[in-house]
Amino acid sequence: MGDRSRQLLPPFERIATTGRLIWERARRLGLGGWLRAEREPLLQGVKATVASVLAWWIAARVLEARMPVLAPIGVLLTISATAYSTVVRGAQQVGAVIVGLAGAAALIYLLGVNAITLAILIAGGLVLTPLLNLPKQNVQIPITGLLVFALGAGYSLERLLDLLLGAVIGIVANLVVLPPRYVEDARKELAELAGDMAALTADMGKGVRGSWDEDAARHWLERSREVDTRLRESQEVAEQAAESVRLVPLERRRQDERLDQVAEAMTCLDHACLQLRALARSLTDLAAGVRGLPAEDVNRVPSALGDELMAISRAFAAFGRLQLGRGSVKDLGRLRTALREGGEHQVLVAERVPDTENIRLWSLHGAMLDQCAAIRHELDPEAGPHQAAFPARLIPG
Repeated sequence: MGDRSRQLLPPFERIATTGRLIWERARRLGLGGWLRAEREPLLQGVKATVASVLAWWIAARVLEARMPVLAPIGVLLTISATAYSTVVRGAQQVGAVIVGLAGAAALIYLLGVNAITLAILIAGGLVLTPLLNLPKQNVQIPITGLLVFALGAGYSLERLLDLLLGAVIGIVANLVVLPPRYVEDARKELAELAGDMAALTADMGKGVRGSWDEDAARHWLERSREVDTRLRESQEVAEQAAESVRLVPLERRRQDERLDQVAEAMTCLDHACLQLRALARSLTDLAAGVRGLPAEDVNRVPSALGDELMAISRAFAAFGRLQLGRGSVKDLGRLRTALREGGEHQVLVAERVPDTENIRLWSLHGAMLDQCAAIRHELDPEAGPHQAAFPARLIPG
């Protein structure tokens, strides 16, 4: 289920669904893979905490500010972004506070402290926010105005200094100390997507090897569409990964290879997902008996097709693990083994396709064979079209 789809669920169901997905992915990745995937968010959380405490200490002990808590607020408002957008967001925060301070001081001087001034501060701040191209959630202008309204004009300089302190510390922390590398987030997302595709393919394989019907096939098709939706949403993560190394030249040189791998791996999964959706559609059409297909022949699909799908599932899982950290020779070996076994099962599938005079059924079997072969080709680290989707150190050029 995609992020946007989950947002439509009731709150408690959304929490339960998200928790279940986290548990399933952690179990699928294993302890080592999960730790590699979560390392970056943990480090960024520690960095934001240390930067906030430092800002508070400087504001409280060095500047002796009346409200030192405003400095760590400035850090949090600034640091929760990429290194590039940290600078942009910091400038936005400072600009918003300056506008709020100037507007509040002018209104209080002209109208005094009363309900009319309060109303103008709030309404004017909310109107100016989009006009100054600030994010919708940024309410620094009206908040600053209200603080000046409540604490007096003498608060203005203190508010500005606190925010400047927080913004500067946030910018320095994001540019110098462990710049946020959304490259790792993108790779984690790729691993999760590959894991979802592995789970779906495994369920399809188990179903085809046993007893399945139209409801099962439609469920597989719906899940393949959800994976496709997540792939589209993940494009934003890939774009954020590229932005995360802007303004950090040394980091960019180190990350260029990984950025190329992210882009190519995303393309690889996109192409494989198209084939997986087509395969689910073929099974659904067969079960439904549409397009002249004999629905009673559902269980005549060779069980070897299920074996091939199980091999493809293992290939997806290994591909996903290869996106985490530096990848491992063991996972590359698992991928090669799964692809080889999938090819062997495909030979058996071709031999066991039942004879039929129904040209549509014959074509459908051929299409499913081709879809499986196409997925294996997309995931092939040597002969496939996406060699850049694998860690370069594991795939000799």
